Amino acid sequence: MNTIILIGSPKGNFKNSNSRIFADEFVRNMKNPCEIKCIAREDHKELARYVTGFDTIIMILPLYIHAMPGIVMKFIECLEPAVSEGKYIGFIVQAGFIETAQHKFVEPYFADLAKQLNYSYLGTVSKGEAAGIYMYPRMFKKVLRLLNDLGSAYEKTHAFDSDIVKKLGKPYELSNFQLSILKLVKKVGLDNLGWHKVLRSNNAFENRLDKPFL
Repeated sequence: MNTIILIGSPKGNFKNSNSRIFADEFVRNMKNPCEIKCIAREDHKELARYVTGFDTIIMILPLYIHAMPGIVMKFIECLEPAVSEGKYIGFIVQAGFIETAQHKFVEPYFADLAKQLNYSYLGTVSKGEAAGIYMYPRMFKKVLRLLNDLGSAYEKTHAFDSDIVKKLGKPYELSNFQLSILKLVKKVGLDNLGWHKVLRSNNAFENRLDKPFL
């Protein structure tokens, strides 16, 4: 079966796109890597026609406060239901929230979407705490290895390995102890280190408290 991977990040193909990193790691150890295309860089109608030539679509996208990017929704609106059997679709979602319970709102939608498109649903893989991967890849070596393994297993079985999916999906919810640690981290200001790095790199650190619309 032939598979195409669609990146749903508005950043497209840029090196600071975590969805692109996820896609690259997913195919890294495949003997025959899947084709990868970025929704943001393609004409949606043409891409919708193009993917009909593949048996399987895997969409990798970020989740922003329970919502998928607008470009993904616009592309989905261009998709037509499959006219024959043997079509599959799956999703890999990454987000900044630590707990993957934040993804529970979009997963039923994906399952229903597969049904509407007459595609068999491969499932949704969720990974939280992913916002910093492009900034600190060494801190996420375990996650990247799991994505390597997920891709290798998919190539062999045409399915998302349930054990790997469970590992990537932890934690589903934060424990009271984890919440207390996060409160402490926030109190001392360590939670903003990554954002401050981005602000400084864009010469915006001194303006971080501006309120231009108030």
